Amino acid sequence: MDINDLRRMLKASADTMGTTAKLIEDLQASGTAEASAIDTAVAEFTAAQKEFEGLQVRVKRAEAVEAAKASTAVSELDGGTGGGGSLPAQPANADLKGADTGLMVAALANSRGDKDKAATLLEEQGHSQIAATLSGATESAGGVLIPRPQSNVLIELLKPKVVVRKLGAVVHDMPAGKLRHGRVATAPTAGYIGENAPIVESEPSFDNVDQDFKTLTALVPLGNALLAHSSASIGVMVRDLLLNYMALREDLAFLRGDGTSNTPKGLLNWCLAGHKQSAIANTPSVVEAKLRWMVSVVEDTNVPMMRCGWIMRGATKHFLASLINAAGTKMFPSIEASNMLFGYPIETTSQVPNNLGTGNDTEITFADFSEIMIGDDQDIRIASSSEASFVDTSGDTVSAFQRDLTLMRAVSRHDLAPAHDEAISVLTGTSWGL
Repeated sequence: MDINDLRRMLKASADTMGTTAKLIEDLQASGTAEASAIDTAVAEFTAAQKEFEGLQVRVKRAEAVEAAKASTAVSELDGGTGGGGSLPAQPANADLKGADTGLMVAALANSRGDKDKAATLLEEQGHSQIAATLSGATESAGGVLIPRPQSNVLIELLKPKVVVRKLGAVVHDMPAGKLRHGRVATAPTAGYIGENAPIVESEPSFDNVDQDFKTLTALVPLGNALLAHSSASIGVMVRDLLLNYMALREDLAFLRGDGTSNTPKGLLNWCLAGHKQSAIANTPSVVEAKLRWMVSVVEDTNVPMMRCGWIMRGATKHFLASLINAAGTKMFPSIEASNMLFGYPIETTSQVPNNLGTGNDTEITFADFSEIMIGDDQDIRIASSSEASFVDTSGDTVSAFQRDLTLMRAVSRHDLAPAHDEAISVLTGTSWGL
């Protein structure tokens, strides 16, 4: 008997306890029930309770064995062995990280969201460890909650895909759905005094930055022919689809969200009015002056400048890399040499629009990302449907049933806020490189 059988028996015992407990209450409340009927119900409850307690011991023992095996394994996905670690066991090949979650998602899609059927399917396909992990997942009307260790892996894999995360934004766990940060609003001052003169009091003042979860939903269409397979490569493919859909939407929200309609407030809208400028001209002198202003306006507010970086479109970066001054030399040779501008790294994303203003303007953002906070729920919920429809990137409505697709809906919750708004500057109205 494996751990999945024990867990199912444990659940059945708990259900029996719940049913008999309610029966006892109903019989006692009726006032007309015979004592023998109540005694019988109490006996059934006691037996179920005893069985439950015995199964609890067996499940804990089986889980201990499973954890011990996992700590000495690399991953069943690549057949690797050895190496320590903790749950979830991760493959030595970094490309396979999170593939177990991809296989969970594929199995849930094949099973129309039925967790128990998905676990059985994984067991039949030889993925017993993944099946055991999925069996312990929480199930609700909103779908199946991917276990916390697997969700953590996915969120970590989002880091190189979401430019705000990649540049070093500080991630906080928000288990209660709300995170309240205290920050210094007015710093204390220091000064010199004459001999025997009184010290002038100078107290800092504080205010708060509140973060409340915003719910991100990503619809991921998966071909049913693809889902018929169960190899690690399919797990990787499903994982990547999930991550890419979530990353694109996160990027847009973290950069330009206005905080309305249940969306996060992005860097553009956190940026102070005095930290925004427009740059219409694209001459070398204007370009350099505007970019240097972006750095200096942040640096002059005494933010730590610990993890600064730039966010722009790829076309803007290539324009800057090729810009030549009057002497015929490149203005910013470090872009091609090291992907740096004024000593700070550049990240590009297509989620920075190129159709602003008169039709072809874009934006550049500079920030000290050690001052940018992301609150993460650390949980990802998965649900599926083969009958639903969705709107594709062209704006067309697509029937999953007609196209032989299964729609996976991934739900995560997070929010973004700067510790100090002064840590951000934005240059708007540029058509550089477009």
